[in-house]
Amino acid sequence: MYKGPYNTPMALASRPLMALFWAVFATQVALIAVVILLNVLFSGWASAQFQPGGDVSSQWLIYTLGNFAVLVAMTLWADRIGAGPFGGSIRSSSDWVAIGAVTGPIILTLTSALVGMLFSDGDPGWMYREDFDTRIVSGEAFGPLMICFAVLLAPVLEEIAFRGIGLGCLLARGWPPIASVVLTSAAFTGLHMNYVLPALIPIFIMGLYLGALRIISGSMAAPIAAHVSANGISMLVLALSLI
Repeated sequence: MYKGPYNTPMALASRPLMALFWAVFATQVALIAVVILLNVLFSGWASAQFQPGGDVSSQWLIYTLGNFAVLVAMTLWADRIGAGPFGGSIRSSSDWVAIGAVTGPIILTLTSALVGMLFSDGDPGWMYREDFDTRIVSGEAFGPLMICFAVLLAPVLEEIAFRGIGLGCLLARGWPPIASVVLTSAAFTGLHMNYVLPALIPIFIMGLYLGALRIISGSMAAPIAAHVSANGISMLVLALSLI
């Protein structure tokens, strides 16, 4: 792997359109493909799960299948072009991994609490859009599939897509680090459109922090650890609230 600025794989410099695809469009394309395939195999079963009253556990299954397909395809592509399966080096000192794991939940929790104090007006579900089915993030959906998706699959997939391939492509093409982090953080925030605008602020700040970790540490290990840890704490809080 030929490396450039900030330990970035230079192979990504010549793949801007593919980097855009993996970061912004791949997940939606895969979900649509999975729904179509399952509809053909099971006579419209997948689409029915997203109708009012659909089974939220089945929704998580469909999300997991789509995202896992993207993860496999994306890592194979990145490795084939010489960027490594993570879109960058995964080697890092244990110090950076520990820093990411400890600070990730702190950044997300503090920013979420502050924004909640300013905008929630006492409504526990204030952060979600009116057209969003909150059952999918409630105790009704809580289970092993939801936990694995939120704590492992989504963080790894998103870090490879945004802090690995997306950020790496911009840096390899000579973009300034601050501009690169801001742009990829904005794209990362755009994936979470089930939230109202004020609730996107902590996600954007978290994206900035994850990008900074990637640049400063020169490795994908620190942002992945931070993201996994932050989502893990969120799942723990949800689990405790259900007791």
